[in-house]
Amino acid sequence: MGLSWLLAALVVSSGCVAEEPPQPPSGDCAPPPELSIESATVSYVNDGDTVRLSSGDRVRLVGIDTPELGRDGADDEPMAREAQQALRALLAESRNRVTVVDATEGEDRYGRRLSYLYLPDGRSVQARLLEQGMAMAVFVAPNLELADCLMAREQRARQDERGIWSLPAYDPGLPSARGIPEHVQGAAIVRGRVESVGESRRNIWLNLEGRVAVRIDKADLERFPGWDFDALEGEELRARGWIVHHSNRYQDWFIPVDSAHALERLD
Repeated sequence: MGLSWLLAALVVSSGCVAEEPPQPPSGDCAPPPELSIESATVSYVNDGDTVRLSSGDRVRLVGIDTPELGRDGADDEPMAREAQQALRALLAESRNRVTVVDATEGEDRYGRRLSYLYLPDGRSVQARLLEQGMAMAVFVAPNLELADCLMAREQRARQDERGIWSLPAYDPGLPSARGIPEHVQGAAIVRGRVESVGESRRNIWLNLEGRVAVRIDKADLERFPGWDFDALEGEELRARGWIVHHSNRYQDWFIPVDSAHALERLD
């Protein structure tokens, strides 16, 4: 009995052909081999960084953030629709088929999968959005597997002032001295001079002008090699991350930062 006959018999008896297991992407910004991987189809694009799979799973594209679409009557942030269309166009190249690679911490507080998406030919969806200037790189530990690669892709768009990098809210960033505008949602880039450096039991606080602070958990200090925070007083700093409104006697907003990728000295 030949092997081809046996395979044909198996197909007839089972009514289907077993799918080949997905191969780990090996192109640009390839993921580390220990992360889980699966093939999937995107059924809906919520916005520039969130999709729904045909399985029903919601996936948040880890490592990037795109402008927010307006909710509950609020206006869209600039270029939010363009980012959504850019993601749709990328996925259309493969008829919405993707390889999903879950990040180290694979779920967020909203129950969404935190994943890297790749087209079947190995191209990173996140990297392409960054290169087009439709997203900025964001970094939340422990999902830092591709931080260096994604940051390099962002830099190309930033140098050419493509997409969001033509907007002053992204480059040079929101001036902390004016406070954080009420319409700002999600992640943002903030720049300002460090007025003081404080320390609590768990955190280091870089207090910027305008009552905006950068919060660094002491447990994350190993991710800031070579940084002397006490020496930053009086220097101008740029930070990126999710804005948290929290008023006390020291600040009205803070940005939690757990990786040196999210900080940039401007002086």
